Amino acid sequence: MLKAEHLTFAYPGQPNLIQDLQITIPEHQITTLIGPNGSGKSTLLQLLTRQLRPTSGTVFLDDKDLWELDAQTSAQKIAIVQQQHQLYDEITVKDLVQLGRLPYQSTLFSDPDNENTASILQQLNLTELATKLVNQLSGGQAQRVWLALALNQHPQYLFLDEPTTYLDLHYQARFLAQLRALNQSTGLTIVMILHDLNQALRYSDYCCLFANGQLITTGTPDEVLTAERVASTFKINCDLVQTDHGPVLVQY
Repeated sequence: MLKAEHLTFAYPGQPNLIQDLQITIPEHQITTLIGPNGSGKSTLLQLLTRQLRPTSGTVFLDDKDLWELDAQTSAQKIAIVQQQHQLYDEITVKDLVQLGRLPYQSTLFSDPDNENTASILQQLNLTELATKLVNQLSGGQAQRVWLALALNQHPQYLFLDEPTTYLDLHYQARFLAQLRALNQSTGLTIVMILHDLNQALRYSDYCCLFANGQLITTGTPDEVLTAERVASTFKINCDLVQTDHGPVLVQY
């Protein structure tokens, strides 16, 4: 179980962005963090993944303080797909994805698990791109490669920071559908940040709504994203309309 208790964080020289936050991430579900810009979503994601250290409070992973785990153990349990990625000019898809096995290797020069890597590539329909250079890929292909690298860590928790931001609309839908399929087939616990509220409604099991560094409410997407709450939090007028494909927010 991953949870935070009495979590407080401030960037240097600034007031607390997150104050005495309590949150528990449901296991084997897709949880989406939503809220206006500056509400603390990305900061919380970094706190939950040991990229930032809290000013006070504790993040617990399986009842252990996350910061008491060594980096290798943490990387075996938590994988992250960032919004922006480090550029690799001369590395193939297969070689990049194999980097996901590093947390399980005793030395940097240990033999990678080629069988596991091949399975991940096949799972994400990347086998035909295995020998292609990463910098030659389309945005949608590249995002799948970074997902493959994260999955190759075999984590308990997969975090994604605005994974659809730089993707065309059709790639966004395909990528989120792939995450849903992974969650349903493997039970992988997924936590992601999305700005598109209709995507949050469609692809989430659980939503956490933030504003001004505070957790406003949690629950199923249609419980959290009511027309009234969206209007008060995001300052837009909308209706929640039921369709054959689920609820949809229609702005007016």
